[in-house]
Order: sequence, then C-alpha cells, then structure tokens
Amino acid sequence: MNKLELKNKLDELGINSEFYSLDGQLNPDSIVLYNSYNKWEVFYFDERGNRDNEKIFFSEQCACDYIYNLFYNSKLIDDKYGSGGSI
Repeated sequence: MNKLELKNKLDELGINSEFYSLDGQLNPDSIVLYNSYNKWEVFYFDERGNRDNEKIFFSEQCACDYIYNLFYNSKLIDDKYGSGGSI
C-alpha cells in the first residue's frame, strides 16, 4: 500500500491522526514515516525529540504495511483488554 491507502486504512481503524505523521512532520509522541531518497524510515518520535524503534525500508509499500500492522495490532490489544488507550 502507499501513503494515501495507509491513511484511509488508519481512518477506517479509527486511529487518531495525532498518533502518526505520513509526511515526515516531526510531531511529538507519534509514529513518523520519513522518505529520504531511496529509503523509507519509520520511527517513534518522543516528546524529547528522540527517534525510537527506528526501522528502515527500501519501498514505500513495506514501510506503510509495517505502520498499518503496528496500529492494527495495537488496536486488537486495546479492544481485547480494554486498556483505555486513546488510539
């Protein structure tokens, strides 16, 4: 999938857009998708400006699939255990 398809799928899951950035915007407490030449970086950008759990992909599709799976699995856990998260 590409960024537009990912955005639509995250909307379908009910994921708040404050929890991710698909255009490289560095918003605190969010998952960021950043394209740098021929690689796609996915990382969690914390409130202190640190990049955590950084993954590098060489296709938009793989990076978008990875982000979708992160949120999908998180939503499954939240739905199952009712952690009260605001995803």
